[in-house]
Amino acid sequence: MFRDAVVPVLSAYLLLAGVVLYAARNPSAGRPITRAEPIRLQLRLIALTVGGGYGCFLLVVLVFHVCFVRDRGAMHSALRGGTFLAVVAVVAFTAMSFVDSRKAR
Repeated sequence: MFRDAVVPVLSAYLLLAGVVLYAARNPSAGRPITRAEPIRLQLRLIALTVGGGYGCFLLVVLVFHVCFVRDRGAMHSALRGGTFLAVVAVVAFTAMSFVDSRKAR
């Protein structure tokens, strides 16, 4: 139980706590995009956000499912499902950014 439940939950909690502490100490790093900023900057931030999230997701699957549980099929499933979710996120965020930039004009 410790390896299958406590380690993943504790690791996720520590990662989240680290992100919160970083954001609290560096408030300018998480500032919202203003409407006056160009769409190219928004697209860059979308790519970084989705790419970073996808990379962290794959790392979690690799460490906990492939290394600890020894489920080799988990990585293939994560690549397939995660890629679909990443594409959906990029399309949704891009559409919302485009709509928001149109409202600013």
